[in-house]
Amino acid sequence: MTRKRKRMVFIYVPLITIGVIFLAGKLYVDRVEANAQLLADTGQSAIKLLGEYKSGVENLSVDEIVACYDDNYSSEAEGFWSEELESERDGVRVYQWRLDGIKPFHKADVREQVSRYLGRVRSIEEGKFKLDSVEQIPRSGQAVIRSILWVRGVGLDGVPFESHALFRQWLHAAEGEWKIEKQALIHGETVTGDRAGFTNITEKAGITFESHQNPTWNTPEWLPKKFGIIKYGQGGVSTADYDNDGWYDIFFGDGSHPRLYRNNGDNTFTDVTVKAGLPAEMIGIAVGVFADFNNDGNKDLFLGCSTGPNRLYRGNGDGTFTDVTEGAGLGGYLVTVAAAGDYDNDGKLDVYLGRYLDPRTKLPTTLFYTRNGEGNTLLHNDGNFHFSDVTAKAGVREGGLTLGVAWGDYDNDGYQDIYVANDFGRNALFHNNGDGTFSDVSKRTGTMDYGYGMSATFGDIDNDGNLDIYVSNVHSGQRWYGQAATLYQYMLTSTRQGTILEDLPLYKEIYASVGADYSSYGDRVVKGNSLLMNDGAGHFTDVSESARANPFGWYWGSTMFDYDNDGRQDIYAVNGWISGKKKDDL
Repeated sequence: MTRKRKRMVFIYVPLITIGVIFLAGKLYVDRVEANAQLLADTGQSAIKLLGEYKSGVENLSVDEIVACYDDNYSSEAEGFWSEELESERDGVRVYQWRLDGIKPFHKADVREQVSRYLGRVRSIEEGKFKLDSVEQIPRSGQAVIRSILWVRGVGLDGVPFESHALFRQWLHAAEGEWKIEKQALIHGETVTGDRAGFTNITEKAGITFESHQNPTWNTPEWLPKKFGIIKYGQGGVSTADYDNDGWYDIFFGDGSHPRLYRNNGDNTFTDVTVKAGLPAEMIGIAVGVFADFNNDGNKDLFLGCSTGPNRLYRGNGDGTFTDVTEGAGLGGYLVTVAAAGDYDNDGKLDVYLGRYLDPRTKLPTTLFYTRNGEGNTLLHNDGNFHFSDVTAKAGVREGGLTLGVAWGDYDNDGYQDIYVANDFGRNALFHNNGDGTFSDVSKRTGTMDYGYGMSATFGDIDNDGNLDIYVSNVHSGQRWYGQAATLYQYMLTSTRQGTILEDLPLYKEIYASVGADYSSYGDRVVKGNSLLMNDGAGHFTDVSESARANPFGWYWGSTMFDYDNDGRQDIYAVNGWISGKKKDDL
């Protein structure tokens, strides 16, 4: 009897332990999901309130705007919005928002504040009020949020303006209606000008290029069964003085008909594609790189292709090219971007190719840290238009879905380093060791940027002699919901879907990278563009928020250049994507 009782005790103990673990796990899962649901409900309520505010702005209606504030609105120290001139150049004035007459504010003061602002406006072209983040949810029916007001219109003086203001707002729900019970201006700015800085002369200049889809995606062999959206990526644009006449020309990559336009030197361009010796039709050309690969003083042309072999054309020095592709060893298919740089200082330009995934058989894994790309390629220039694949030896395969590549000597050691921007994942910096190999120094240098990377550029923003980095990502209007999309939540989903064993190595890799920030990873992925400032000692700091270099939007190509010749690098970033039925999604 005693032995039987002991055996039963030994059996009960493991069962009880398993039961406790199961119960604790279920409670944790329930708490994670409940918090996510609370955030979703709170965020949607805040968006509805901000939408009503935005409607009031567009209608120039003080009453509609003030209706968004609680009758018991109270702020201990607030003031009336004013605009202080910060700079004036080339007909463009930049004003910083300030607060005048700081005092305790109530709803009547808010009405006067709004009336003063709208009283300076003749008309509104477009307005947005976006939820940036939910900072706190003290309890159900209360929230502290960050929101961004964006207004474009014309002032009473007839001058066009654009305003951006970032607020912190305290909200609460009363009888099902959410209202603002307190707010604080974090920063704001207004830009005015006659919009005459640039003039669209495309048609007058004779540039008639139109993009085309790659017809290969519609063939049985290349049908993108897994990731069909890839068929909408047609190609990029590059500029270079290909004929050495002192004028920059333009090359358009394309799904079927890339085009080379020669700059005539009189603000007009001529399509010289065929005249220059390039085929009238080239399928799937994603990128064109002009560089002197044989050091004869003439620019050659490397063409990276998505669904076919890459191509190489020798510049003949007379405005024409000769196809030297055969036997050149130009790497594999599915190229999305390429950049030339002499990584081993042998005097010959090498090429680094960024590649995507094969959409016929693959989907991006996890959608936030994808590592199942085809693998990038480093081509060493052997001379005489022959290249060798040295990717494995150099250690720069980088298995992300690469859309941006930039060469730059960030540590001033005389060797070109590589920054890679990856879609659906992490962006990374590779240090050139000077011996033909590279090391991933992303974590150590603070450059492991997370997001949907589209492009990367090196440039010295602060003129301190050290190269900084600008990366274009996606700053989604749904960023606030990324706060709920923690890796814990993804791991729960993976467990339910039965892919946890497949995904676990990625989770471990992310955890090793972000450490204590593991729970905020979802927010970081959709936070938007990053400006990484180089301190000259091997470390970078993300200053995109303080530098106002991270606006809402789905950004693609970006570059740094001094557009107004004031000795400082400016940033140009291409933005645009409609991800919902309403165009104000982003």
